[in-house]
Amino acid sequence: MKRFLIIIIVFGWATTSCFYDESIPSDQNVWPVLQPRELEMDEARLLEMDSVIVTQPGQGIESVVVVKSGNLIYEKYYYGNDRSTQFELGGVSSFVSNLALGRAIDMGLISSVSDSIYKYLPAFEEEFEDFPLKKNITFAHLMTMKSGLSWNELSGVFDGQLSDIDRMIESENWAEYLITKPLDALPGSRYAYNSAIPIIITEVIESQYGDGIYSFLLNEVFNSVSVGSFDVARVGDNANMAWGVSLSTLDLAKLGYLYLEEGDWFGNQIVNPEYMKSSVDVQTNIDYFNDFGWMWWRYADNNGFLPFLEVNDTFFAGGIGEQRLYVVPHLELVVAITGKNERADFDLPSPLIFRDYILRSIQ
Repeated sequence: MKRFLIIIIVFGWATTSCFYDESIPSDQNVWPVLQPRELEMDEARLLEMDSVIVTQPGQGIESVVVVKSGNLIYEKYYYGNDRSTQFELGGVSSFVSNLALGRAIDMGLISSVSDSIYKYLPAFEEEFEDFPLKKNITFAHLMTMKSGLSWNELSGVFDGQLSDIDRMIESENWAEYLITKPLDALPGSRYAYNSAIPIIITEVIESQYGDGIYSFLLNEVFNSVSVGSFDVARVGDNANMAWGVSLSTLDLAKLGYLYLEEGDWFGNQIVNPEYMKSSVDVQTNIDYFNDFGWMWWRYADNNGFLPFLEVNDTFFAGGIGEQRLYVVPHLELVVAITGKNERADFDLPSPLIFRDYILRSIQ
């Protein structure tokens, strides 16, 4: 009988260790820990995911965290990473600027997303007076990539021309580079992707808060949602909120959970729920595959990537290196995936991990 009990205990521990790193104490979790089967998830598919990641080193995926129905059901780190590892989020960083803006509005630093940015940028008063059409740029225009500012996101492959990203990085003042770009469309009239837009939002928050964006995030946002250490990369005097935020995978999942709960963190309303809902609603139709919210991506209806989901409410943030944050409200699901792969020919992209293993384990 004693031997039988030992076998059961060992089997249970082995099963648990397949879904969680063994070194993580259960009392250090934000959410209760459950086995996937307790939520009727297909554990075999998740174990297959784990084995695929383990047997394909260098393919991008270095950690996966899954929160389902308010429970932590999967947390694994690969290739020497652990819960304390901070990953450079790349383009995922941009949604953090959306979160910061929502908090700044709640604090009264900014009136609303419909307000013009020029009122909050006194250092650039001359630019707005010389080009008054720029006074029509609102925060909503920034977050939907409809500022109207001329922008070339990619370097020229054939002519060798530098992109605006390259030129901005070389400049002394990134916000100035952005704001002094000429208008090539009326604000609000045309979508044009500009990954550097969070730099303008950061400039506004810093001008109104009176301290740097790091202090703002720490004291006004992250401390309230149990986010541990983080970083915002700096180049000279420029805080890079566009693609320079670093977080642990678990802390990234916490921010996704905050959006899932529409700004509520276990009874504490961090950001106005209407703002949080509008942030992830479709604000712009881009093409057959993609829609866009306020710094959040959405899958267009009939996109073909998630055909088996009855409700098309998935929103996500993505960045180079296989960083992804997915939220699926009707499934009460948050998935954070981080990695370090910057190649274009990887065999194990995060979207397939999300769709073929995590979502399929629920269906």
